[in-house]
Amino acid sequence: MQLRLEKRAQPSRTMLYAAPILAVLLTMVVGAILFSVIGYDGIGAVLEIFTRPLTNPLKWQDLGVKAAPLIIIGVGLSIAYRANVWNIGAEGQYVAGALGGTAVALLTMKMQGPWILPAMILFGILAGMALAAIPAFLKTQFDVNEILTTLMLNYAVVQLLYFLLRTVWKDPMGFSFPKTPLFTASQSLPYLWPGTILHWGVPIALLVAVLAWFVMSRSVFGFQVRVVGSAPHAARYGGFSAKRAIWLVMLVSGGLAGLAGVLEAAGPFRQLVPAFPTGYGFTAIIVAFLGRLNPLGVVIAGIVLAISYVGGEVAQTTMGLPSAATGIFQGMLLFFLLAGDVLVRYRVRAVSTRASGETA
Repeated sequence: MQLRLEKRAQPSRTMLYAAPILAVLLTMVVGAILFSVIGYDGIGAVLEIFTRPLTNPLKWQDLGVKAAPLIIIGVGLSIAYRANVWNIGAEGQYVAGALGGTAVALLTMKMQGPWILPAMILFGILAGMALAAIPAFLKTQFDVNEILTTLMLNYAVVQLLYFLLRTVWKDPMGFSFPKTPLFTASQSLPYLWPGTILHWGVPIALLVAVLAWFVMSRSVFGFQVRVVGSAPHAARYGGFSAKRAIWLVMLVSGGLAGLAGVLEAAGPFRQLVPAFPTGYGFTAIIVAFLGRLNPLGVVIAGIVLAISYVGGEVAQTTMGLPSAATGIFQGMLLFFLLAGDVLVRYRVRAVSTRASGETA
């Protein structure tokens, strides 16, 4: 008997929603086996990573703070991917947003006023959009693959960050450490409640997801994105411009990544340091696909990936797991998710070798 993939007449709706759940379960099972093989308590590690953040109320704040940037970036990427525009540069756009907001913060360091933080957020969004405009221009004018251009720009922006922190933006009172001065109260994101680490970026992330869901499901823009992504020929006959769609989704995804960056800089970090690029832009790719490119699904997916971040930190402390454990679980999750997506469009058929030989 041979197993063969047979294309479905219509994608399986059941597997469409079952694949993410199966991917998470397979990640836990394979992760437990993998860490047991290399000498750790595999089952304990999986339980520590995936259950402790949920059962320990002290970690719920961390989940909100970690999930907020993942949700904001993931929503932007889900919009771009629905149009078959593959923005892999969210990490660079996230850093660009932080750079734009920090530039305003450094210029207003001796000022006060409620207008400073909104100005930082605005310039952060514009910086993310400006970086995303480069691959959009190259794609629409010269048909340059946006995967390559967005990916390479990540490294360029991170190097710009390092350069600024070691030169003109270095804190003169920072004992020669490469970091900016701490933001003032007017430049920092307020906390939701005193004594907590939950900042206003968390409800902003939820608001972004709800607004994106409404736009994608109830507006002409959302319809245009869906048609361009699923039926480009029909989109052309319908009067929708593919180039215009590329510009729109790239600017939206870049702007949202920039928003996440400036909120992180003004929130948890309250300054820029070399460790600011945390990989959220790459993890958000998993979030977008795990959420099925649906803004509301991205919220759930963002929480799942936030659990892996927080649980990974807990497991490092309690079990001595390496810091790479979080990346291992996230990588396996993406692998199983993509593998499961095959079953959305194909079904597995058992074919006898004899029948196969006769057909040949």
